[in-house]
Amino acid sequence: MIMDDDYDIIVIGGSANGAQAARIAAKKGARVLIIEDHPTIGIPEHCSGLFSYYGLERLDSMPPPNIVFNPEIYGSRLVAPNGKTITVRKKERHALVCDRAKFDQFLIDKAIEEGAELLKPFRAFQAERSENKVFVKAKSKDGDTISLSSKIIISAEGIRGEIAKQLGLSPPEKKALINAAQFFMKDIEDIDPQLVELFQTREFAPDFFGWIIPMSDSSAKVGLGTSRPRAAKELEKLLNNHKVLKDRVKNSDTYYKIAGRIPITGPVKKTYANQLLLVGDVAGQTKPTTGGGVILGGIAAQIAGEVAAEAIKNDRTDSKYLRRYEKLWKKEIGRNLWIQRKVRNYINLLSDKEMNIFFEKLEKKGIIAQIEKYGDVDNQAKLAFKLLRTLSLYPYYLKTSVKLIKALMQK
Repeated sequence: MIMDDDYDIIVIGGSANGAQAARIAAKKGARVLIIEDHPTIGIPEHCSGLFSYYGLERLDSMPPPNIVFNPEIYGSRLVAPNGKTITVRKKERHALVCDRAKFDQFLIDKAIEEGAELLKPFRAFQAERSENKVFVKAKSKDGDTISLSSKIIISAEGIRGEIAKQLGLSPPEKKALINAAQFFMKDIEDIDPQLVELFQTREFAPDFFGWIIPMSDSSAKVGLGTSRPRAAKELEKLLNNHKVLKDRVKNSDTYYKIAGRIPITGPVKKTYANQLLLVGDVAGQTKPTTGGGVILGGIAAQIAGEVAAEAIKNDRTDSKYLRRYEKLWKKEIGRNLWIQRKVRNYINLLSDKEMNIFFEKLEKKGIIAQIEKYGDVDNQAKLAFKLLRTLSLYPYYLKTSVKLIKALMQK
């Protein structure tokens, strides 16, 4: 149970980004409370648990070995709509796959070690400003209500953003969201445990893609994102009908399913207000290309924790001071997210036929080597610029120039 009802900072949401913000703020000396509405941290799971080593090291959040399924991801298999497969493999391991629920708990534990407190399972359902404070009401699963107050709210509450809206900021619009589903499967054939697989197909995953993220040489997290309304049904269609996948999963077993929505159109218009900061999904700080939000969102969340703690020390919780948060996170990840949004726009405009041709062009001598050298799970801007300057791809860009221009002009 919590020790007080008045805090310097209340963090709404106890997933990865909320925990990152809370840890840094507590480490800087602020009195921090995390409010989480689920009884078990990390359940339901939020994403694939595929994280880059560079990103985890930057966040000082390397998970312990006992929650890592697969520490040896070196690259990917890229599968075109017609089934053509290109393999990209780096010389050194690039990423790991972990138990996402336990990873979230690991981050919460780190925040608590720094002094943050945790209130669960309580859902924050009301917030209002009064006399330089924010008063919050939260309700338990049993219906008990508790009243709390703080000088700053950090919203890490996800795409619904109920508290954010009550305090004057907007979460991502519905049209910015992609529907996603992921099955945990075993006894899958032809898995290379060192390679993630990405399936580009408008037939089964319009406006996003399908994936296989290996946990071992026979088990994986298999999923897709789609603009269609029922992602789990679309994933079943992919598994049953895709020319590359259907034979590989015919004898497999699905033992766990998750589903959700992911913002993929980039950051929301404003991520700060008087006594309020937004981090993670509610701020749209997810990668438009892949939907991942733990690393880039974590960078922003740690900045939020630091700015909030400094605001408390300086007794400056007004929006003029807190705008520093937005300036800082945009300096760190804003350009990367903007470029990824343009890449996502372009890919979504291409037909399956045009994508098949693009894959053929990628097989040209030297391009795969460029992808292996410049490809990065988190910072995809480097590779995007490199491919844009690749002369052998210019005829393709010319043929799809209308769509390329439209992608660059879209938000």
